[in-house]
Amino acid sequence: MRKWSFLPFLLLWGSSCATLPVGFPSPPPPEKMLSQIQDRFQALQGAKGLAHVRVSAPGKYFTAQEVIFARRPGFLRLESLSPLGTPQFYLVTNGPDLFIYNTGENRYYRGEAIARHFSSILPVTLEPEEIVTLLLGAFPILPYEEISVNYNAREELWFLQLTRFSGKERQTFGIHPQSGNVLYAEYRLHGTTRRLSFSDFRPAPNLLVPYRIHLESPEVRTQLTVEYTDLETNPAWEDADFHLPVPRGAQVIQLE
Repeated sequence: MRKWSFLPFLLLWGSSCATLPVGFPSPPPPEKMLSQIQDRFQALQGAKGLAHVRVSAPGKYFTAQEVIFARRPGFLRLESLSPLGTPQFYLVTNGPDLFIYNTGENRYYRGEAIARHFSSILPVTLEPEEIVTLLLGAFPILPYEEISVNYNAREELWFLQLTRFSGKERQTFGIHPQSGNVLYAEYRLHGTTRRLSFSDFRPAPNLLVPYRIHLESPEVRTQLTVEYTDLETNPAWEDADFHLPVPRGAQVIQLE
């Protein structure tokens, strides 16, 4: 898999009407292409994995080995591991509620599962549903009024573009012509741009899954990289997976 750069996207789009090389398939209608992408996304409803996570933002940089449980639509469990492999930090949401436990401080936090309560680990404004979607190698499909597809000869990708004129919004995906995998996506949500790249695709039952996911948000100078080292797709779930009881003696703090 070649490494994709985030060069100015409009320049890439401007060269997208090049002639297809011999042997490249013609694109399906854009509506069908979008439907195929949505079907691929829906095929992966959840995953359990181990990943190296890196966050870079103004005043904040850290790397961690994370146990990740992600289940649509908004169920999430993160466990940050010490060098010895023991959990140091827990973050769990069951959809409406968020629970955080810091083992070093013996403090247990609880409150609503809303974007600002995730700011301790994610400087970008991400709702739990979007976080889960990204960790599953996908992204939200935003409302649109026009859809089109063009071929970009420089990147050798189909670029599918969704446009919403009423909100002056645009969402673009870079799609590999042969595999149909989405390698690049860009869209704007909650006032910030998300630029995503997906790579290191590996086979799972009935689908291919990106083991490397990179998110960049230029307005807030933030980058997030997730590199899975182990991943189980569409696993069986247990009641305890998204439950975090208060540890004995922990100080309980309500998130406002």
